[in-house]
Amino acid sequence: MTKPRIILVDDHNIVRRGLAALLQTDGGYRVVAEAENGEEALTCVESMPAEVVVMDLAMPRMSGFEAIRRIVKRNAQIRILVFSMYDDPQFVAAALRDGARAYVLKQAMDGELFLALDALIKGGQYVSPVIDMTLVNEQLLDSQELTAREREVLQLIADGNTTQELADVLQISPHTATRHRANLMQKLNAHNQVELVRVAAKKGMIILK
Repeated sequence: MTKPRIILVDDHNIVRRGLAALLQTDGGYRVVAEAENGEEALTCVESMPAEVVVMDLAMPRMSGFEAIRRIVKRNAQIRILVFSMYDDPQFVAAALRDGARAYVLKQAMDGELFLALDALIKGGQYVSPVIDMTLVNEQLLDSQELTAREREVLQLIADGNTTQELADVLQISPHTATRHRANLMQKLNAHNQVELVRVAAKKGMIILK
């Protein structure tokens, strides 16, 4: 039987090495690629066939949320398992809404990771049992829809980028970057940038580092 192929995505090398060693010891899965950020993850998914992506959420340049959305859009068959230290219902809801099919906490026992992987391979879903799914489902019902570009702009704003830096990173004009910022403030009913970041973090749309 062919071993399910896995891509590991985490900006901490020690975490990726630990996961790879754990999966190798188990012997039931095969790590075919590793990436340290969302952009590298997209490249890996396009160049290396795999059944599962194990991904962190807090990563530089492109957050796990944005990477999940883009991966799922390009390959709806691949299954994404979020492996995160964040147990906030907002983050869990956001990850599931974006297309993740499993959410496991980094502090969980090793066996839980394998339970989640087995569930995904069989076509199911998995969320760490310590996470309150009642609160997660409430967040899902109360979600605020943003475009993929708006979510990307939002995370860049939260990371402290100026309007010019936004424009440079996204290869758009400063005017367009300003318009995206204004649209976000209107959608989230925020009156300034500080409030915009605060509201977005509360809704689980961004991760503050």
